[in-house]
Amino acid sequence: MLSGLGLWHLFNHMRLLVSLAPTAPSASSSRVAVLAPAAWFPAPRVRRLEPIAMLAAGAYGLATQMLAYSPMPFRADGSIPPERLPNHEHAIIYASLLVYAGSAIYLDDRRRQRHAAPAPPTLCMLLLAALFAQELFVFHVHSSTDDHAGVEARLHWFLQASAAACLAAALLGAARLPADLQLAAGLVRSASLAFQGLWCVVIGVAWVPGMLPAGCYLDGGGGVHLRCRGEDSLRHAIAVVNLQFGWCMVLVTLLVVGIYVYVCKRYPAGAWSHGEVYGRLPEAEAADEDDDSHHHDMETPNCKQLAAHDDVHEFTSLEIDV
Repeated sequence: MLSGLGLWHLFNHMRLLVSLAPTAPSASSSRVAVLAPAAWFPAPRVRRLEPIAMLAAGAYGLATQMLAYSPMPFRADGSIPPERLPNHEHAIIYASLLVYAGSAIYLDDRRRQRHAAPAPPTLCMLLLAALFAQELFVFHVHSSTDDHAGVEARLHWFLQASAAACLAAALLGAARLPADLQLAAGLVRSASLAFQGLWCVVIGVAWVPGMLPAGCYLDGGGGVHLRCRGEDSLRHAIAVVNLQFGWCMVLVTLLVVGIYVYVCKRYPAGAWSHGEVYGRLPEAEAADEDDDSHHHDMETPNCKQLAAHDDVHEFTSLEIDV
């Protein structure tokens, strides 16, 4: 799911970057000033498909972790069995995913209500940053225990690195940065999310009996820990993990370039700049309401005119129906 979300965001960020690119150098500041990375992107037919999928995945993951091995995640006295502690740690991530997805749907509903005060787009991005911060915290705590040592520690360290990159990019996306830096932060966050999903697949494959590194085996009663026989086997396994990380970086980079080439061919520059309106600035909406009620003889400035001002940054790609 993480890889799918990362690819979806990569595609949409590339589409914004290419299709809304200025066709003339003089239009650079006015065309790009209104762009900002979105916390989530509307789907073509089901607008909230992305947060709905997050809700479903979060509910499924939370139920799986809390009901694993037995329908009772707690003892009779309310304490947590030691063997169930990792499941409770994983459940925190799924609970945070539920909170973020549910909040994103609520904020979008508030934004679309005509008479309700719309929530600022920065709030949704900060909620996404909180989700990544919770993920990084759980991964760090989960990886710092003694039973996650050796090659497991290296696998989880790279997972923490990808979560930290997502967190940093989300925080940058919530800041009022120049438009080109906003788009760069969105692309980095999307690529990091796709890489995180790919790395989770690598970690899962490492626990497949036939895919274990040479000299390593599964231990821990239920085969939940990856162990190596001797120091040489451990060094070899860690080196293999380093190579896997490097090749995954190369693969994700090629994927980003491939998506960019495809989007450039599919959506030429300026394709959205004529004849189609995908969003409105809050100032323009307020001017329209005032025009309809009191000043029919006044001309309301359009988005292109408002975008010419350097201080306009309230339009986000979340408002674009793709």
